[in-house]
Amino acid sequence: MLIAIEVLAVTLLLSMAMFAAVQGDSRLNQNTLDSQRAYDAASAGANAYLYQLNQNPNYWATCSNDVQAETPVPGSNTGEQYSYTYVPANGATSCTGTPPTASMVDNSTASLRMEFTGYSGTPQVSRTIVASFRKASPLDFLWYTVYEALDKSISGYSGCGVFLRNGRSSNCNINWVTGDVINGPMYTQDQFLVDGSPTFGRNANDKIESAAPGTSPADICANNASGTIQEDDCGSAVFNGTAVPNAPTISPPSNNTELLSDAQAYGMTYTGVTTITLNGTSATVVNCPSSCTTTTVNLTQYPVIYVSNGANCTPYAYSPFNVTYSTSGCTGDVYVSGNYTTPLTIGAANNIIVDGNITTSSSGPSTLTGNAVLGLIANAFIRVMHGVTYPDGTCDGNSNNVSSQTFSNMTIDAAMLAIQHSFIVDNFSCGASLGSLTVNGAIAQYFRGAVGTTASTGYLKNYTYDDRLAVLSPPYLFDISTADWQLSRETLCTPNSAGSNTC
Repeated sequence: MLIAIEVLAVTLLLSMAMFAAVQGDSRLNQNTLDSQRAYDAASAGANAYLYQLNQNPNYWATCSNDVQAETPVPGSNTGEQYSYTYVPANGATSCTGTPPTASMVDNSTASLRMEFTGYSGTPQVSRTIVASFRKASPLDFLWYTVYEALDKSISGYSGCGVFLRNGRSSNCNINWVTGDVINGPMYTQDQFLVDGSPTFGRNANDKIESAAPGTSPADICANNASGTIQEDDCGSAVFNGTAVPNAPTISPPSNNTELLSDAQAYGMTYTGVTTITLNGTSATVVNCPSSCTTTTVNLTQYPVIYVSNGANCTPYAYSPFNVTYSTSGCTGDVYVSGNYTTPLTIGAANNIIVDGNITTSSSGPSTLTGNAVLGLIANAFIRVMHGVTYPDGTCDGNSNNVSSQTFSNMTIDAAMLAIQHSFIVDNFSCGASLGSLTVNGAIAQYFRGAVGTTASTGYLKNYTYDDRLAVLSPPYLFDISTADWQLSRETLCTPNSAGSNTC
C-alpha cells in the first residue's frame, strides 16, 4: 500500500507539472497570437490612413487628423483596435502652420511619418510601427517624359503633342542612339524610339517603364532603324534593366508656384533675370530685372530660392535655334552654375539655364554621398547653354560655328524637372560635337528635349541616377507633387519591459 501511495503521489506531481507546462505554453501561444494580431491592427491603421490620404491628399494638413484614439479595426471579430499619432519633423515639437509642411514633412526625405499602435487580447498586448508616407514623383526616375517628342511649343513643331503609337510627324521624333547610356530607372507615358544600340538601365532592379498599352517588353519601344517606324520593337537596344509595359500613369505637377510660397516663408525670392553661382554652402546671386544687385545667400539658412516673372511681364517664346542670351530683363529666368555641399532647391517661373558645370565637388569627381541634393525646377525649360555663331550663315557641324558660350563634356549633379516643357541643349543641331553630357541625378520633362543629333552635333548622353533620390529629396519638393501617396517605409518598434514599445 505504501508503494501504491508513493506511485500515486509521483503521478499526481507529474500531472500537475504537465498541466503547468501546458498552461504556460498556452499563455505563450496566446501572447504570440495577440502580438501578431496587434501588429496586424497597427498595419490596418496605416492602410486606413493611406486610404484617407488618397481620398483627400491634404487630409494630413489640418493638424486635426494626425492623432486618433483607440479605434476598432473594421471587420475584426476578436476586438483588435488601433490608434495613431504624428511624428513631428525638422526639429518641431508639434503640428503647426497652414499647411504644416515645415513641422510635419521631413525636409530631407519628403516623407510624412506617423506612429500606428495596434492592440489585442486581455491582458492587452500592443505593437507599434512607424510608417513613412511619400508621394510618387517623376524624380523617382533617372529619365521621365510624358511625350518622347520635341516640344510642341517650339515654332514648326506644333503637331508633336501626339503619342508615337497614335502617329505623329517624323520631324517631332528624337531617337535613342548608340552611345546613349541611361544608368538608372526610366519612365515615359509614350514609347522609347530606338535607332541603334542605346543602353537602358544598370541591372534588373532598374525598371524601364512605359504607359503604352501592351503585355510584351517590346511594347515599350518603337524602332526607327529603317527610317520607317516599327511599333512594339526595341531593335538593338541593350536592356540591363527590366522592361515594364502598360505601367501606371505618373503625372507631373502643373506648376511650381507652391515653391514660391515656400521660398517666401523659408528661403529667398527674386524677380527678373537672375544669375546664381553656387559655392559650397553659399551662393552669389546677381539679380538684374533692369539694374543689377548682388547678394550672398547662406544656403543652410535659406534652402529654397525662387525667381518670379516681373509684374505684367510676358515671357518670350523660346526656340532652341539661333539662341542668344540676355543677363537682364523681367522674365523669371535663372542662370545656374558652381558647386554645392548642402541641400538646395532652385525654382524658376520661366527657364533655368545651366551656364557651367554644377557639381557636388569643387574639384575632382562628383561625390554623391551625404544629404546634399539639388533640385532645379522650372515651369518652362531647363536649358544647357550652347551659344553658336554662323560665320557662313549655315547651321551645321562646322567647328567654326561654335562660340565661346559652350561647355565641352558638361557635368550636372541635380534632380531636374521641366514641368511644362523640356530639358534641352540650346542650338543642339549646330556646331561641332561637344563630347558627353554627364548628369548624376534625375531628368524629368513634359516633352523630350534634344541634346544632340546623329550628325555629331551637341552631346552624347551619360546619365546616372542618384540613388539617394529614392530616399532623399531636395527641400520642399513635396509641395509641388500631385501624385498619389504611397507607403514608402515601415519600421516595427521594439517591445520593452514596461509593456509598451520603443521606437
